[in-house]
Amino acid sequence: MKHLLKVLCLIMLTLTSCEKQKEVTTDNTKDFKAVEQVVQGVFDDIWSDKKAELLSKYHTDDFILLEHGEVWTNDTIANWCERAKLRDDGMTRINSFDFFKAKKEGNRIWMAYHNYATLKKDSLERKAQWLESIVAIKQDSTWKLELMHSTRVNTK
Repeated sequence: MKHLLKVLCLIMLTLTSCEKQKEVTTDNTKDFKAVEQVVQGVFDDIWSDKKAELLSKYHTDDFILLEHGEVWTNDTIANWCERAKLRDDGMTRINSFDFFKAKKEGNRIWMAYHNYATLKKDSLERKAQWLESIVAIKQDSTWKLELMHSTRVNTK
């Protein structure tokens, strides 16, 4: 009888532990998807549509981008958006991503992904690719990017 009771207790503990793990995994998956949407939004609204007024929607106030040896802030990106609006008249950029690694600790998520862009103007089309990572933090129940690191990948 003692052995049966021990076995039942062990089964109950295992089931409870599995249930908690499922909850954590589900929460992480939901949060990972939310951060992936933030990344998509950043590239669609900021880098494609050049809407600097939306930076605070996606970035923390102290956000930095490490871009090919340079440090960019929200101000740097806002200035880039203004210059790009003048020079890229008629250019479209279509963004897609391949997220391949994600980790969550508390209210912080780290992700690594491939970033693909198709740039089009009139009949001209060019493809570009980057290997990137981000750190996102949850502020007032909203995920925002705190850090991005971007390295161009040569495409042939």
